[in-house]
Formats: sequence, structure tokens, C-alpha cells
Amino acid sequence: MSDQAEQQPFKSWQRALADNKLTPDQVQILQDMVDSGQAQSVENAAGILDWQDGIIDPGEHMYGF
Repeated sequence: MSDQAEQQPFKSWQRALADNKLTPDQVQILQDMVDSGQAQSVENAAGILDWQDGIIDPGEHMYGF
């Protein structure tokens, strides 16, 4: 999931979902999160991914901060 999220051509999953700019594979990522119980809806899943992208800095995690 994170590899695909990092390759996204947009800055916000929520905005891309609302604007119908997600590919079928990207929508499936959101649906998989719902199906696995990680999110209550695809909109909620998009918000979770936006939060992760905004909060989690891969460079910081590499050093354990």
C-alpha cells in the first residue's frame, strides 16, 4: 500500500476521490482498507492515507524519530 501511495500524482487522496481522479487500482486500495476493517468508508480511508502522508515523514522514520 505505501509504495502505491508514494507514487500518487496528487497531494490529497480525499481531494482526488472527490474529484474522481483516482484510478481503479487506487480506489481498490481504499476499498481494501474498508474491507479489512481499517476504515469505515472509502472517504474515511482516503482521510487516513492523507493523514499518514502528512504526519509520517519517511526520512524521519529512517532515523527513528
